[in-house]
Amino acid sequence: MNKKLAYLSSVPLLGLALSSPPVLAADWTERTSVSGFYSARYSQTDEEAYFHGDRETGINEDGSFQGTKLGLTVTTQVNDDLSVAALLMSAADENDFSTHVDWAFASFRLNDAFTLRAGKIKFPVGLVNEYVDVGATYPWISAPQLIYTDETAGPQATREAYTGTSLLWESDIGDGDWSVGSDLFFGQVNLEGMTVKGLFGLTVRANWDDSVEFQVSTYEGTMHTDPTAMGMMALMNQKKHSATLFGIKVDWNDIVAYVEAAKVEMDVTMMGKQVGDSDAWYATLGYRIGKFLPHITRQEWDRDNGNNQRISTLGVAYSLTDSVVIKAEQSRIETDDFATQAGLFDVSPSSDSVDMTSIAVDVIF
Repeated sequence: MNKKLAYLSSVPLLGLALSSPPVLAADWTERTSVSGFYSARYSQTDEEAYFHGDRETGINEDGSFQGTKLGLTVTTQVNDDLSVAALLMSAADENDFSTHVDWAFASFRLNDAFTLRAGKIKFPVGLVNEYVDVGATYPWISAPQLIYTDETAGPQATREAYTGTSLLWESDIGDGDWSVGSDLFFGQVNLEGMTVKGLFGLTVRANWDDSVEFQVSTYEGTMHTDPTAMGMMALMNQKKHSATLFGIKVDWNDIVAYVEAAKVEMDVTMMGKQVGDSDAWYATLGYRIGKFLPHITRQEWDRDNGNNQRISTLGVAYSLTDSVVIKAEQSRIETDDFATQAGLFDVSPSSDSVDMTSIAVDVIF
């Protein structure tokens, strides 16, 4: 499990080391570690409308490789207290792979309990959001999309990353079976056509014996949209965006379970009615049988404007090795009032129930 979570890195400093004099380069190399991950995913529905994206990225009856990606993480320990880290990600789009820096930040250890971070930092909200791209670290093919999505039409509870600062605190309690921690963060989130500024949030975690994890997060910011934006995007301008999330993860003996809920408020009204607020939750239960992990997941999301989604998934993950996991899932996606509301579909689907089949291979190295 430690290998699956070791993905802090620093791409810029690796380049510096390679271009430095031999002695200095060797010194940097000794203090630099490199790891990575790869996910190959394929999904297909029985519906013409695109789910979780549009014609270029979404999933429909023609099939999609959405979620296929390669990540390279590098971390360099500058000295005993300072490290620099980054993740370079290449993800599949319609015709090719697009590459970007997912996050890159510096960490300074203030003392044994506190660490200060600055840069582009993975959004610390949601049980798995800080490693959501590393599929080998969780049972699903994709983390539950009714919470973990950046789609504008979705709940907007989590984000890829924010630019700013973070103060981490960690401590053990009693004989060490319990560990607790918090992440106080401040900055802004840059999105397509929108920036959330003045972002301020707090995540608190508690872990018992690496078997049970509790997490609570809350944050608030102000949305600033493109001046030429229309419709819902225009209504969001200068409005508050806040969210509260609560989650529990259990990995005890052979039982694996996740429960998470999110409440999002966006202070957006249309014709005197709130249209931006929403509630979402999911629950997953799985049981290990040797190298197999069969699991079942139920997701629900409701927005005040009537937009909603229900997803039921039956899946299995097979650990071929410690570094390779093969997965298969069958999902049913339901949308109430499908004639007028689309949920995470790009347009209203042709029926209130859509079936989706997905397969994946997740690798870490």
